[in-house]
Amino acid sequence: MAMKKKCKCPPAGAPDWMVTYGDMVTLLLCFFVLIVSFSEIKKEDEYNAVVEAIQKAFGMKGGGGKMQTEDDPALSMQQRLETMALQQQHEPNRSNTQDPGMDGPDPTITTVREGMKFVVGGQITFETGSAELSHSGKQQLDDIAQRVKGENNLIDIKGHTTARELSGLQDSPYKDLWDLSNARAKAVFDYLTRDDVGLNPSRFRLIANADREPLAHKAYTDANKRPNRRAEVLVTENLISDFNKAQPSLAP
Repeated sequence: MAMKKKCKCPPAGAPDWMVTYGDMVTLLLCFFVLIVSFSEIKKEDEYNAVVEAIQKAFGMKGGGGKMQTEDDPALSMQQRLETMALQQQHEPNRSNTQDPGMDGPDPTITTVREGMKFVVGGQITFETGSAELSHSGKQQLDDIAQRVKGENNLIDIKGHTTARELSGLQDSPYKDLWDLSNARAKAVFDYLTRDDVGLNPSRFRLIANADREPLAHKAYTDANKRPNRRAEVLVTENLISDFNKAQPSLAP
């Protein structure tokens, strides 16, 4: 009588290939779910956050052959301003808060139409007590002019000084720090609006800050104080036409 062959049972658990296959199918499912969710973008800020995270994951912005940078160098000025505005549109501050005042709107207060700003070209520094542009400062302004030329955005030029900068200076043409900071902003304005540079003078606003916004708070040497003796060129998101329109009245 022949003996019955013993059945060889398979090993317990799923085979190795099934685990790998299951992982692949799960990843594909997630990929297609993302495609479907992006097909109808309802929250632009969340979409941009996802795109930025993907760009950072690959370690580079702006495509191959470009240096890694936090800001995409391919973005235009207007795109950079729109990106900055999108990042801060949900952050409550004095300019965008929707909370009413304690006693309601004051008809004597006009609407402030200030938006995002960013410094172009870094700080233009000056010698102590001087508003004369250096050679390197003029080179910075030439670069700034090329970057903002052809746009219609409003530009602020802010002049700054160090504290007690005029102390000990005899025969200074400036009566105080406000006069000196204004002269520095005016020197930058005069250079950018020269005929050979060619920027439209109506694009600019000059702001004197005196020593109110120091970059170096505890500076005791002349070299450390240098960043405070500066002028800044800030491009705003506002257009010249925005400030030429009639201001709406808040009175009932």
